[in-house]
Amino acid sequence: MAIQDVTVTIDVQNPAPKVGLGRPLILAESTAAESTYKEYYGLDTLKADFAETTSVYKKAAAVFAQTNRPDLVAVATYSETGGEDPEKGLTIVEALEKYFDKSWHFCLLPDAIASERLAVSNALQAHKFKFLVLKIEDKAELAQYALNSRTILYYHPGKAGEELDAAIVGDAASLTVGSITWKFRKNLSGITPIDISADELKSIHAAGANAYVLKAGVPQTSEGLTANGSYIDFLHGQDWVKANMESGLQQMLADNDKVPSNSVGIDMGVAVLQNILTQATTNGIVDKNTDGTGVFTVSSKSMDEIPDSDKAKRIYSGLSFEYYPEGAFHELKVSGTVVNS
Repeated sequence: MAIQDVTVTIDVQNPAPKVGLGRPLILAESTAAESTYKEYYGLDTLKADFAETTSVYKKAAAVFAQTNRPDLVAVATYSETGGEDPEKGLTIVEALEKYFDKSWHFCLLPDAIASERLAVSNALQAHKFKFLVLKIEDKAELAQYALNSRTILYYHPGKAGEELDAAIVGDAASLTVGSITWKFRKNLSGITPIDISADELKSIHAAGANAYVLKAGVPQTSEGLTANGSYIDFLHGQDWVKANMESGLQQMLADNDKVPSNSVGIDMGVAVLQNILTQATTNGIVDKNTDGTGVFTVSSKSMDEIPDSDKAKRIYSGLSFEYYPEGAFHELKVSGTVVNS
């Protein structure tokens, strides 16, 4: 785990940056005895390690082919068995865990079999942070991910060589978090829409998957769902808030010679959270009141309310916040009247 002094936990309740949170990790199988991790800023450097015929190169090429591509693609390797040396060779889940704190946010699996895909999906679900993105060709496989909000599924059968999972990450993931919905992502480079009936598409959505289809003559993603039916942009926004609060509060502690354990220090922490939630409002993560202000609150406890056990360890556990996420229209229903003169 990353070394840090700040932990932000977000408890989701359901009442009646261009760079960083969009970077992909390609987790690829290797016959090498030792697992590796490396970041590539383009295909030329990646090609030195992974030939154009490899599954890694094809995934990376699909990412970099998109207009909104991220600044880099990370590649980590694993062995099906963990390799000859258990200290160096890693299984797919072990590799995910080892490199979890690196600067990627969306995981792609070019070589994994169904059982490995599910194992990674479950591992990411336990973290409640970051995403697994999968291209699925067998409709029967969709059901095994039904409980996992951190897995994004794209049903794309009969399209050999088309890396829809990588293309959508390259197109959407690195745009300002909160500024888009993952439905209607159109004209992906190198991707063609599938031929599917409206009823079959509804069944795909009900299974927690998305597709790339033709609507009004425009190829586009059919929905923006994770496998359990949550919306991708909602969870991506939640990740942005968590990451920025942790880094913002950590920076506050590092930039000041002392953050006093009194109302002055508490107010400093409150100011950090308010600034981040205000930026989240501007980005479209937090909903807005009619006057344009964000629908959020930041709360703090006085030192008298902090447990003595925390005080003794110089831990302040009194900051909390709440916000309402900004949604997006995914469908429009219009009624009209024709007046016969």
